[in-house]
Amino acid sequence: MFTALFKDLRSFAVSNIAYFQNGKGNTQARFHAAFCLLHEHIDRGIQPTVELIAPRLDEYDLSPDVQANGFRSIIKIIHKCCLHILQLVRHIHVNRESMFFRSSHYSSELEAYVETLGQLRACLEHAYKLMDFCKDGSLFADEEMIDDAIAEELTQQVEKLSQECFYGRTMGFQFCSSMQKPLSTVGVTMASFSENYLDNKSHFMQFAGTVLSSGKYLLNPELRARQICAVTRMADVRFCKAFWSITESGIMQQLPTFVCPSVQVNEVMALQPESFEIEAVESKETVTITPPCAHTGHGPVNVRLLSSEYRVGQPRKSSKPLPKKTVPLPLSPCLLVHCHGGGFVAQSSKSHEVYLRQWAKDLNAPILSIDYSLSPEHPFPRALEECFYAYAWAVKNCRSLGSTGEVICLAGDSAGGNLMISTAMRAASFGIRVPDGIVAAYTPVLVHYTPSPSRMLSLMDPLLPVGILVRCMAAYAGIPNDFLDQRRSSRDIEEEFVVIETVDCEEDSPSSDSYIQDDSSSVDILNRVTSLESLDSDLGFPVSKTNQILNVDDNDSAVLVVGGNQVQSDSVAVETGTLGQSDAGVSEVASPDEFNSVCLDTSGGSSLAASTLGDLPLAEEADESGKQISQLELANSRRSLPPPRQSLHLSLPSSPTKPKKTFPISPSMPAIGISDRLGYKKGFSPVYEARHHIESPVRIFRSLPIVKNPYMSPMVAPDEMLASLPPLYLVGCHLDPLLDDSVMFARKLRSLGRTVDLHMIEDLPHGFLNFSLVSAEAKLGSDVLVDKIRKVFHSSLKEEQNDTESVNTSPPH
Repeated sequence: MFTALFKDLRSFAVSNIAYFQNGKGNTQARFHAAFCLLHEHIDRGIQPTVELIAPRLDEYDLSPDVQANGFRSIIKIIHKCCLHILQLVRHIHVNRESMFFRSSHYSSELEAYVETLGQLRACLEHAYKLMDFCKDGSLFADEEMIDDAIAEELTQQVEKLSQECFYGRTMGFQFCSSMQKPLSTVGVTMASFSENYLDNKSHFMQFAGTVLSSGKYLLNPELRARQICAVTRMADVRFCKAFWSITESGIMQQLPTFVCPSVQVNEVMALQPESFEIEAVESKETVTITPPCAHTGHGPVNVRLLSSEYRVGQPRKSSKPLPKKTVPLPLSPCLLVHCHGGGFVAQSSKSHEVYLRQWAKDLNAPILSIDYSLSPEHPFPRALEECFYAYAWAVKNCRSLGSTGEVICLAGDSAGGNLMISTAMRAASFGIRVPDGIVAAYTPVLVHYTPSPSRMLSLMDPLLPVGILVRCMAAYAGIPNDFLDQRRSSRDIEEEFVVIETVDCEEDSPSSDSYIQDDSSSVDILNRVTSLESLDSDLGFPVSKTNQILNVDDNDSAVLVVGGNQVQSDSVAVETGTLGQSDAGVSEVASPDEFNSVCLDTSGGSSLAASTLGDLPLAEEADESGKQISQLELANSRRSLPPPRQSLHLSLPSSPTKPKKTFPISPSMPAIGISDRLGYKKGFSPVYEARHHIESPVRIFRSLPIVKNPYMSPMVAPDEMLASLPPLYLVGCHLDPLLDDSVMFARKLRSLGRTVDLHMIEDLPHGFLNFSLVSAEAKLGSDVLVDKIRKVFHSSLKEEQNDTESVNTSPPH
């Protein structure tokens, strides 16, 4: 699949380079430079690195049946980008001599996609280096190895990669077609909203300004990209709250009423902060459930009850009047307790009605959705305390919700999934009833800034950019926003402490909940003063336009390693036969949906180019730009590279401590130096942010023990806590920055013998549930979660029925 794709891209690149290299106009020069750079990316970066990663992809999958991990995701996105470029260059090749050919437009399109491919190349090479720090197939860097300065520098380099190319003309290219327009609308709205938000205008003026300024961002994708990148890296978490809350303002708040299925019960209730008794599971004793009290003291918990049909016991105070002679339906045996997403900082059950109303109709069961308190005003553990209190209240008062409570399922997306998993673990620690199953979509189970290949996707995610992801995690952990702002000096940060205050309140929780009460726990840890490590504002990474991976001099030769001996390439014979105007003879490329594994043919070569190597003396001194190699670029893997058909790669100075991890020229295309011969001589250097707006959170997160609390990050929970979880159904997306969380959590639960199911969804972004009204694929994804919830309901009811029949048919004693 990749071999045919790369061959076609090279063919078109060489043909167009030969065509445009003699052009005299500026547009022709832009085409020539873009095609040279495209050839450079494929020949010296993408293909050789894919060939190195591909044989190891299976090590990181959950199972042979579930082929999903962040490494596959990066390669999948590169495949999609190459397919877009192939379609574009075909059009350019066929129409370049037409008088109606819009050369300026297509040169801008080609430049945008080639730049995107270059940044993806950087992500791919960083992912390959990350493999050194991932032990035994883990997708997260090993905690002991991550303390290595090289690993920390790797994290910071990825964080500093420029994102602008991903939010311009190519925005959302990696997703299905039905999501691309909605995501572009989100991008335009974010850019125009941020412009007015930063001006501190009133809500009405912000809305009016957003509408008026949206036009320029719609017509100018480059301007939109600059604005989005600036605001996501500079704005604090309050911007995230304001932007994500747009769906709950004005007419947007009434939208579900008009376009979603109607429900006969849509009731908002406030659970008063009163202690109550609930029966324990394994004894006749009762357990006292106390109301939430962290940070702000006792307060009510708001919940929303949704039901498509009015049932016995359900409240109806604010709902619309029922039709005359309506008879309440009997109690449902099932109850769904839901928790919404929003990065722990935004949204509510109201904004998630876009799919909850459909769920209520499809499941024909009551849904209790919890409106937990949001960070940063109410950081961990306030939200967890409220979710647990609401769950325990629902178990005790299920008949007031229209259910007998025979089967109770928990469901949540993103942050809501995290809270539901933690709620189930806390219920087990209290000794009360554990839910019959959990359904969680694209859920973060490691609220910790730990490198993983899928988290690199936040560099290009339209809904979860890297700056927003970092700030949401920090807000939930209780880290003040100022500590992530580089506009403050390092000395100011060093002299301060993290002080998070809570209101003292009585806690009558059982002693079994030791993880809430111990020294590194939710309540007590928030009363402590935790000093931070020294934070350097200068991250020590040079922003240079010179090549930091393949340092090629300006001359026409390149230092090579052939059979262990260094030689210099002096001449390259290139066949640049002009291709025909038609597309005949161009091999078909497989659909990205067929991407289950990467299989590359490295036995054959290409007829487009061949290399002639001569032994020449090495250059005595390197260019000054070649000396700007970071410690990471001088580091190397602890494993040997697979022996290619021809071991040809550019040589770099060796590290005094570790050998250099090199990226050889693809054996399938042994045309060393061809990119230089065709006009691109400087080699490849990723685009980095000229000014890094946020302080790297790596040290901050590692210095706070609260982020390793098992109720904040279920991934790090001890085995005895995870063993108490009911059957878990995880739904992940191949293109989601949080994919590795789902894969690794499912792997850990399976190792403990727990029932866990991981269902992967193609070509949809993080948060797709909120787009189920505008995308057919997103609606199908929502239906997948409904099926998983039904499975929990039916399997539990069947077990209860079998238990009842066995009791009734057992002989008397």
